Amino acid sequence: MKKIFRSFSWIVLDIIFINVSLILSLVLRFGKGWRAYFYVYRELFIYLSISFLLFAFIFKLYKRIWRYLSIGDLFLIAEVVTGGIFVSVLYLNWMKGIAFPRTIVALTWFFSLALVGGSRLVWRIYCERKGVFEKGEERILIIGAGDAGEVISREIIRRPDLGKLVGFVDDDKEKIGKRIHNIKVLGGIEGINNILEKEQVNTVIIAIPTASGKEIRRIIDNIKNKEVKIKILPGLYELVDGKVSVSRIREVRIEDLLGREPVELNLEEISGYLKDKRVLVTGGGGSIGGELAKQICRFEPGELILLDHSENGLFHINLELEGKWPGVEIELVVADIRDREKMDKIFKKYMPEVVFHAAAHKHVPMMEYHPDEAIMNNIIGTKNVAELADNCGAERFVFISTDKAINPTSVMGASKRVAEMMVKDLGSRDIGVEESENKTKFVAVRFGNVLESNGSVVPMFKKQIAEGGPVTVTSSEVKRYFMTLPEASQLVIQAGALGRGGEVFVLDMGEPIKVLDLARELIRLSGFVPDEDIEIKFVGLRPGEKMFEEILTEKERSRALGDSGHEKIFIAQVEEVDGEKLEKDIGELEVLAKEMDTEGIIRKLQEMVPSYQPNRDMLM
Repeated sequence: MKKIFRSFSWIVLDIIFINVSLILSLVLRFGKGWRAYFYVYRELFIYLSISFLLFAFIFKLYKRIWRYLSIGDLFLIAEVVTGGIFVSVLYLNWMKGIAFPRTIVALTWFFSLALVGGSRLVWRIYCERKGVFEKGEERILIIGAGDAGEVISREIIRRPDLGKLVGFVDDDKEKIGKRIHNIKVLGGIEGINNILEKEQVNTVIIAIPTASGKEIRRIIDNIKNKEVKIKILPGLYELVDGKVSVSRIREVRIEDLLGREPVELNLEEISGYLKDKRVLVTGGGGSIGGELAKQICRFEPGELILLDHSENGLFHINLELEGKWPGVEIELVVADIRDREKMDKIFKKYMPEVVFHAAAHKHVPMMEYHPDEAIMNNIIGTKNVAELADNCGAERFVFISTDKAINPTSVMGASKRVAEMMVKDLGSRDIGVEESENKTKFVAVRFGNVLESNGSVVPMFKKQIAEGGPVTVTSSEVKRYFMTLPEASQLVIQAGALGRGGEVFVLDMGEPIKVLDLARELIRLSGFVPDEDIEIKFVGLRPGEKMFEEILTEKERSRALGDSGHEKIFIAQVEEVDGEKLEKDIGELEVLAKEMDTEGIIRKLQEMVPSYQPNRDMLM
């Protein structure tokens, strides 16, 4: 009812405006004698009103929400006013023989446009002001007076329910003191606390998508008021579609502080090998497999098959994918990669053309207690999936490895190193084979810890902080390489496009980061002070863990990294593999695993991976 009343009010107002416009034009044209002409031109009032309303309904003028008035809306009003006046004057001239001075027509058009359009503009200004006074509890400061900051500011100004924008902060001295949409650039980062206090800011938005982790840390460290909410526009690698809007703004997360250069994907290259293809992701219900699935959907696969032994994980990722990518055909398969017979049937049924193998046991201490499971899943399971991909003529097989496979101190790391060797051997067999024979290109991708993955340190730290601490860190000196889920998944997919067969790709993860620094930053982001509000407790290395991770072996380090054609992906010059011996050793490992012979497994892994130095003393 309220909506109908408002539309009716606009109709009545517009009729009044149109007729007032005609009277004003008569007064201006004829002066004091305008009343005599009013009698002559009285018919124009009726026809002008009818004609205007006709055009207004044709162009759906009263379907608009005028508090969001735009330039396009003003053009629409101009079209309706012009059409209404032109048709009514033309009709009276031709059908009734009544001629009108051109000045009357021009003045009526001008006043009608000014009153009808001006009324909408006044309404928009009123709504904005009313919104600010009623809902302006949030006082917002934008850090970054660049393109992204301008887009965000425009949206905040247009939507006063979001709060009141009080200004910008930018380190570019040329911008300080200038205005964007009449909002002033108040100063630089160093003086931000004075600005926060003076303007009574309670929300800060970091709108610099290209900012490195170091820059974001500097901004956050400069904000001393813990009551101020800090939000951020995600980095470019996360804004995969390049769209900047208020809806993308989120809380600052720990991965924002790590600092990654924007990942530039070769979309054409990727699309070429994924579009309309049948793509299988093992471990599809896990964090890495699930993120891979989301990224793959962007490239319109013909069919996406997600395989996992956990029905729970598959259920949740399927819900998310169906909501975001309703056009992609998705098949969910609950199966264990160790079950060779069942996996064979699955490959024959779906005949995947691209396989991403993300299924693995990855928890280092857990696998120290259950080395037989690490062997059966990470080695035998990988062997099953890789060989079946080859048997069914898949075009590509991408194996996801880890930095823990280099100079391993854990069963998990050693098992992934053996799996790497196996993939390298399968890939090397097909080098030189004619493309027409459709042999599978096997590649491995090696990277570090993924921040948001299940069981990683960040979820554990968050849980400990929520419980009031302490936050447990193994050692003050422990360092790890970290990546974010979207970044790792995008680079894995890109590596799949670059592979020619037999390569082990190494992703550029920047510098390793102290886990202690990570814990401190996460405590700060949670609104607490490290070692004051939340205690940090050192608990020592767990079974299988080491102080520092590496991404290359000694021999790989001594050789130059191969150029993959992508600035953040390199090719490790790995040692050649004796395929026959590797096959025999894997067979022996499988027997030992089935017998649950822990000591035999450790000895065999040391024989197969000479750099493996078990860190199992605390299990004794």
